[in-house]
Amino acid sequence: MEGLVLRPAKDYRVVVLGSVAVGKTALATQFACGRFPERCEPSVEELFSKVIEVNRAPALLEIVDTVGAEHLVTLKDLYIRNSDGFVVLYSVCDEASFQAVRPLRERMGRLRGSRAVPLVLVGTKADLDAERQVLTAQGRALAREWRCPFLEITTKSKTMVDRVFTQVVREMEALAPPGQEAPRIPANALETWPAERFIG
Repeated sequence: MEGLVLRPAKDYRVVVLGSVAVGKTALATQFACGRFPERCEPSVEELFSKVIEVNRAPALLEIVDTVGAEHLVTLKDLYIRNSDGFVVLYSVCDEASFQAVRPLRERMGRLRGSRAVPLVLVGTKADLDAERQVLTAQGRALAREWRCPFLEITTKSKTMVDRVFTQVVREMEALAPPGQEAPRIPANALETWPAERFIG
């Protein structure tokens, strides 16, 4: 049973959102598979899963990478309504991608109504200082406004990548309604689960 772990009680769906070419697929692939994709083939979605430990408890994350769903508004809205947490990306080298996250956050609020929107704001490509268009202070200020964690990451070298998903789990748990336990996997589910998997 090599490569299998006890299936955790917590099971979360996390959606990675952001403009085209901000690094959604690179982030999900580096986190779940431990590799940086040199080329990303467009598709409607990619699914990744990985078990991580947060606050001394294992959690299974199903990560939805909305690769080519930008033009499929209904599909993206479905993800927003039905997922547990969100990673919202912009590229520090692309001012337009930073401006695009604000209307995205507003849309998330409208679609989810009174339900919380657990999210982490992430600036990607932080290693490309010569091409930077968005200051760290701008990302930090927006995260303060949204009251959410903020990170700048370098996906290629995996700098801060794991922390993105640890933080989103903490946000989901912190914003869960009082008395509500984390989502649980049905009792008849398999007792073991691959530590990592990728469905392309």
